[in-house]
Parts: sequence; structure tokens; C-alpha cells
Amino acid sequence: MKKEKIILADQPLESPEQDKLGFAPFAQHIATIIKNLQVKESVVFGLYGKWGTGKTTFLNFLTYYLNDDESIVIVKFNPWWFSGKEDLIGQFLQNIKLTFDKSTKTMQKNISKKIDPYIKALGAVPKVGWIAKTWMEYEKASEKTVEEAKEEIIQQLNKIDGKIVVFVDDIDRLTAQEIRELFTIVKAIADFPNTVYILAFDKEVVIKALEKVQEGKGEDYLEKIIQAPIELPLINKTTIRKMLFEELDEVLSGTPNELFDSTYWENVYQDGIDSFINTVRDVKRLTNALRITYPSVKGEVNAVDFIAIETIRIFCPEVYNLVKDNLSMFCGHSNEFNLYGSRGKEILKQFHQNWISDLNLPDNLKEKIKELLKRLFPKLESIFENMHYGPEWELDWRKKCRVCSKEIFSRFFSFSISPDDLSKAEMEAILSSLPDKEMFCTHLKHLVTEKRSDNSTKLSVFLEKMEDYTSEIPKDNIPSVIETFFAVGDELIIPEDEDEGFLYWGNDVRMRRIIRQLLRRYRDKNDRFKILKNAFEKGQAISMMVIQLTSFWQQHGKYEGTKKSDKDILLNEDHLETLQKIALNKIKEATEKDRLLNTPFLPAVLYRWKEWGNEREVKDWVSNIVASNEKLPIFLSRFLQKTRSVAINDRVAKIDWRLNPNKLKDLIDLDMLEIKCNEVLSNNSIATKLNVKEKLAVKQFLKEKHLMDKGKNPDDPFFLEK
Repeated sequence: MKKEKIILADQPLESPEQDKLGFAPFAQHIATIIKNLQVKESVVFGLYGKWGTGKTTFLNFLTYYLNDDESIVIVKFNPWWFSGKEDLIGQFLQNIKLTFDKSTKTMQKNISKKIDPYIKALGAVPKVGWIAKTWMEYEKASEKTVEEAKEEIIQQLNKIDGKIVVFVDDIDRLTAQEIRELFTIVKAIADFPNTVYILAFDKEVVIKALEKVQEGKGEDYLEKIIQAPIELPLINKTTIRKMLFEELDEVLSGTPNELFDSTYWENVYQDGIDSFINTVRDVKRLTNALRITYPSVKGEVNAVDFIAIETIRIFCPEVYNLVKDNLSMFCGHSNEFNLYGSRGKEILKQFHQNWISDLNLPDNLKEKIKELLKRLFPKLESIFENMHYGPEWELDWRKKCRVCSKEIFSRFFSFSISPDDLSKAEMEAILSSLPDKEMFCTHLKHLVTEKRSDNSTKLSVFLEKMEDYTSEIPKDNIPSVIETFFAVGDELIIPEDEDEGFLYWGNDVRMRRIIRQLLRRYRDKNDRFKILKNAFEKGQAISMMVIQLTSFWQQHGKYEGTKKSDKDILLNEDHLETLQKIALNKIKEATEKDRLLNTPFLPAVLYRWKEWGNEREVKDWVSNIVASNEKLPIFLSRFLQKTRSVAINDRVAKIDWRLNPNKLKDLIDLDMLEIKCNEVLSNNSIATKLNVKEKLAVKQFLKEKHLMDKGKNPDDPFFLEK
């Protein structure tokens, strides 16, 4: 198993062999200068560089090139470790002492012995690491003045054949007072002969700090301390970019090709990401974050979008939180502007202009953030540019797992797949079963049992997402899909999966859309007909057949449809008439096997049976059903309709139920039906067995029949209110 590479520490490079920044040649050059330097007094080099630009790496390379000279003693001191401990002088001198203690050379050990009295004379007593014997020696050795103690060190240093090179890093992390104290140590307290100091810091940070604790310009003070300023070699932007891409290659390993479009990546990178990646530390911050967050959503989010969103999270958390908390302002298509009224576009534009203006960033970065978000969220491009992205784009965004898809959006911020969602891996696993119709059918039925938090099922999610794949399903598998829908489709039409909006949208609609898209993969109408004819003949899903045929007839202008052009019509009329006959036979077969009553959309099935077949047969079947006190409530419940209305001050729609008697008058005598309904309700043994919907249906019919008998029109929209 491959081990995940996670870089959590911001570690500098140690050896020139690791050099990716081009520092090694310059470090070698400076090392040569130091080796050849004649230093009777101390010399101070200043290594200037911004945070994260590689100062510590440069010092490591310099150490590497100095180590081959045995006459050079290297001392490393990081004052940040002792920041706030109020003994910086003692710690600095003690660090030099400990270095000489490790030496095998007598001369250098003698220098070590001279440092303790100097520390004592200065009053900088070390606070740790002292046992009783050492402390007594320390007390005895310290009976000297500062000048005397320092002079003894100088005399010893003048005797050595070589140099002491002291590296001091992270000076810019100290407090202003500590920075000034550190410079005092170097220039006054430890200005020893044969000593070279290499001080590494961000020049601007140090100058600003110095100006807080002394009069005059910080730069003027710094010039008195630093004798040889060195600017850290400028790292080529191409080098930084190469480092980033190499790291990203590892992070993205295993990402599906369809979730990483190289052209899109170039656009997104140039539009915004590149502006935030300027140092090695920037590369590490971003790739470290991605190594932690990306694996849990790999294959479930668009990789380009995820890198961009993570860039925003790391470098602009204010913008990240704004996007995360305002899905509707960023996701969706252009047509949704109308949701905000006639001035919807202007309202959204003002919202985005306001937050961009309030950003605490330079103007050039504000513009980069804006351009990046326009790439990620086409809705913003519609707001700021003359572009339009209609609802048809939603399918493409969802298929590519883009952050601008409302269904995918949360994955980018929760770093996981919602329990209510289906992952891309799950989708592909189910779709891989298409050649095996029985297995595919089993998957669909199982999805019905998987409930979501809103009580709908995962089947609705699958059917919605299956539209994303209709252009990729192998043609050999298309007949299997269509046969499955007409075999068990009626079992998949369940109330829980109906959208709660004003427009009906259920699993039947979802399956019909898939069927239509798959059939359009065949140019010849006869090929389409053969597939459907075979599916109808094998199928048992009567409702699916009836509503699908109705939809096809609407393309010819029937059933309130608009006649389409020939290229948009899927089947010829003679094809539909043949399928119609098959559907009629299936209906009659269902009546014989007593299965028709439980068919979804029973009213629509009965109307089409009456129109396409024998009206007398329909009425006889209804009469037989109504004659049964047990079946009558079930029959009426199939005609019960949910309606919604919203008053001016309502936050949610009001739910009402209707059972329009006019929907039944062509199938059964209403007066006789009224009598039967009263019989059912008056028979306590029957009435107590009715479920809620069945009892509601019987009562609603009686209520509306009563109003109709009083002269009110059930087809009037305000029938119940009058």
C-alpha cells in the first residue's frame, strides 16, 4: 500500500543536492568569501528575505559549504526559541560556549572557559543546566569586570587559526525590544575578533520594529549594524510554479480524468491561484492542506475547483467563509435572477460589489479574487459580463462535480459526501450493472429502501444523476435500461420522491426524461420503436406505458401538446398506435389479475383506457370496484389531489386536498357513489380499518359532492372557499 506523503512541518532543505531554488551556487560563492575573509574584528553579514522565501535553506547550504574547512567553527543560534525569557544575552553567549565545549582542540576549549566569567560580569546568569559544582566554579570565575572578562576572550580568539561563523536566524520573529537587544549583543557585547555573523531576517519587518523602540529611521540604525548586506536570490516564479505542480501531481494521483480538465486548470490557475503562490512556504501551505482535505473527496469533486477553493481558504479565509455561507448568491444559473424580482441582477451585482470592495486586500488581489470566482461560479460571470447560463448548464456542472452545482457545493466545504447523496463511485457501480437487467433492477429497488433526511429516497437522487450519463451509456445497454423501467417502473413511482413545489416532479418524470434522452441516441424512428415495442411487450408497468405514450402523443399535438417538427418527434403515429394496443392489453391483463387498482396514476390510466379502448369495459370495472366496501376507499384515494396555496404573509405553502367529483362522473354514477361512501363511513367495522388517506378521500368526495349539489362548480379554483 502506498504511504500518503503529508508535509505538516515547514522544513527547510538541508543539502545543496536538494536544491530546487537555485540557491546553491550563490551559497557556495558566499562561503568562499567568508573563507578568504581577513577578520581581525567581527564582520556582520545581513541575509535579507521575506518570510517563506528560503532564508533557512540558504543558511543550511552555506553551512554545508563551510563545513569542509576545519579551521571554521560554526555556531547556530535561534533567538526565537528564547523569546520572552529575558536572558537573551546569557543564552547567546552560553550557546557559543557549548559549541566550544564540544571541540577537541585545546585552544577552543580555553575560549569556552573564558566565556563564563563574561556572562557573570554582564549579569546574564543562565537559568538552567547548572549543577552545584559548576555553579561554584562559575561564582569563583566571575570576580572580574566586564572589560576584563571580555579582554580575556579577545586574547584567546586572537590566538586561534581560523574563524567563528555565527548563524542567527528568525530575528524577525522577535519582539521589537528583543530585536534591538540582539543587535546590541552582536555589535557591542560579542564583537569578537575572527568572528563572522550571518543574521537572517525580513528587512522590512525589522526596520518597522526598530522604529518602535528608538528615535530615527530603523534603516539608518540597521546600516550601522550590517556591514555586508546580502539579498536572498530571487526565486524565479517558474521555479515556484514547477514546485507547486510537482506537489499537486502527487496529491491528484488517482483523480478521474473527467474531473481534471487541463485547459480549465490553466484558466483557473492564471485567473487567480497564481497570484497567491509566491514563495516556497506558499507552496507548502497549499499542498499540505490539500494532502489532508482532498483524499476524502477524491473522485467526488472537480479537482480544479477544489484546488481553487482550498487556495481561497488558505490565503483568503474571509472570502472562503462568505462563499460557504451564501450558496444561492454564487451557485445556480442566470434564470434564477428572477427569484430576486425584476431587479434581480442588479441586486446580486450590488451584493458582490459590496463584499469585494470591503476586502482588506490590495486592489490587484481583489480583482484576482473576482476573476477567480467568475471562473468557478458562472453565475457571477452572468452578473458582471454579458453572458448567459441557462438551466441546461446545471446537468453539465453536476456531471463534472463543479462547485457551482448546488447539489455538489457542500462537498467542497464539508470535505465529505452527504449521507443523503450518492457518490460518483456509487453511481458508477450501479451503472456498471446495466448489462445485467436483473441486477440493475435489484439496485433500483434497493435505492427505494434508502431514506434521506427529508424522507425521500436515494432512488430520486440516482434518477436525477443518471441523466448526466445518458450520453455515455453504451448503446448495447440502452434496451436493458428501458426494459427495466417498463418492467418495474410503477413500483418506483412513490409519493416520497415527489417534489414539494407547485410543479409536479416525481420519479415517473425522471424515468421519462432518461428514456427520451436514450432514445434520441438512435436517429432512426424505427430503431426507437423496436426497442419500445420489446419493452412494452415484456413489461408490467402500466402507468409508465400510459404516461410515456401520452408524452409521445403530445409531440404530435394531442392532449394539449404542441406539435413538434418531424426531427423532434421520437415516434410516428403508426408506431404509437401499435404501442397503444399493447398497453391496452396490459391493462386488461391487470384487471384479470386484480392488479389494476394499485396502479399509480390510476385516473390517467382509466381515462386513456376509456379513450383507446371500450368505454363499457372501463365502467364495468369501476362499478365492480365501487361495489366493494373494502376497495371503494382505495379507489377514491387514487383520485385525491394535493393542492398548495400561499397567502401574502405566509412563509410556507398551505396544503389542501381535493377530490373533484367531475373527475369521476364519466366513470360512475355520482349519486350511487355517494350512497356507497355513506355506507362505508356508517359501517364502524369498515371505517376503523381505513388508513388516513382512504378516510380523507371518502370524506372529501362527500364534501365536494354536497357542494356541487348546491350548485357550485367543482372546476372553479375557489370552489372550496366560496
